[in-house]
Amino acid sequence: MAFNDTLVVYSDGNPIDVLRACPVLDKPATRLLAQRLFPGAAVEEIGDELLADALNPPRDVVYVGCFTGLDLVCSWTLTPQRPSQLAPAVLEASGRRQVLLHAAHSDAEWCSFGVWRDGTLLRALSVCADPGVLEDEGEPLAFEAAVEHPVELGDRSLQALIGFSCAGHDRLDDVDPELIPVVAYRVSLPATPGTAS
Repeated sequence: MAFNDTLVVYSDGNPIDVLRACPVLDKPATRLLAQRLFPGAAVEEIGDELLADALNPPRDVVYVGCFTGLDLVCSWTLTPQRPSQLAPAVLEASGRRQVLLHAAHSDAEWCSFGVWRDGTLLRALSVCADPGVLEDEGEPLAFEAAVEHPVELGDRSLQALIGFSCAGHDRLDDVDPELIPVVAYRVSLPATPGTAS
């Protein structure tokens, strides 16, 4: 099953435990986080969504979920090709101890993920079918063993890090992204001098 996703998760503890519990959305906090991630931009709330439908947002839309112990963001604008290039402002936006980045594009046969704890990058991997490994930093994680294809790695890493799969082989203890509410914001960046508005 083809899937594309971009996800940054900030957590104090294990994010899977928080998401499994179907946490209550803190809607005012979502706007504050969106404004922190896009300083100087116009941020317009455009509706509510479920995480399952927010993983592959349009370029000008960010989906934000804020809960007790965890914040998450879906935005291609924030996602670098190499995890180590995640902007410091994005890395520090929530102030929580752990940050997880996951992105995958099945058509491009590309997968990328990163793990930070207390501001230190522990693992960064970005792989595509051609030209291959774009970044490989830190010690490999257990779920990486014997995975040969980027699409499979994308699915397996999403399951291991965030708790669910986009490939349709749900497990009984999976997080259900159809039960996780998020808020959609349209982000309008200010025009730069010399460009048409």
